[in-house]
Amino acid sequence: MEDVLAIRDEYRLQEWSQIIQAGQNSGLSKREFCRQNGISERQYYYWLKKLRETVAETASPHLVHLEAPVPKSEDILRIQIGQADLRLPVNTDMEAVAAILRALQQLC
Repeated sequence: MEDVLAIRDEYRLQEWSQIIQAGQNSGLSKREFCRQNGISERQYYYWLKKLRETVAETASPHLVHLEAPVPKSEDILRIQIGQADLRLPVNTDMEAVAAILRALQQLC
């Protein structure tokens, strides 16, 4: 009997997933979509909550590798003192740049 209930619930989730997707794609407010399609708002929000819970339960968190954008050469502040070659983003705090320069002067 549990198998039958699980199949029924899965079918309902799929059906409501399509209905909710159609509502989101319709451009209508949820209230207007429900009214035009003969759906009670209470039922709509009930299934929306169920779908969100199901997704949250089944989705496993995973890491996504993000690559930092490569800055353009004109977006880089380049400072050369002796053998030191320092490249910083142009929006680097000027006080930090000044502190770095002071430290480099002491090293050179």
